[in-house]
Amino acid sequence: MADKFKVIITPEAQDDIRSSVMYIARELANPQAAIALQEEFRKEITSLDAMPSRYKVVEEQPWGALGVRKVKVKNHYVYYITDDETKTVSIIAVIYVRMDQQNQVNKRT
Repeated sequence: MADKFKVIITPEAQDDIRSSVMYIARELANPQAAIALQEEFRKEITSLDAMPSRYKVVEEQPWGALGVRKVKVKNHYVYYITDDETKTVSIIAVIYVRMDQQNQVNKRT
């Protein structure tokens, strides 16, 4: 069986998740959907401890050149970097799919 990776969520990605969940709970007045989204984030992010390279490297630059990958969770992309040497996965951003992904990447580099 392959070694498990340690999954780390950066403070910026934690803020992204929190903002998305709070927006749904407060602005859209749908706390049940917010809880469901938070659970989906937890489930998918946790699953990255096994075979995190199963998702392809992103096209958005400069992240693509750095080996950043993404996985879609509901209406969001979860961006992450794997380090095979240290067996870690770092979640670096969570961005709503309808946002201009390249623009969001540029803001974060």
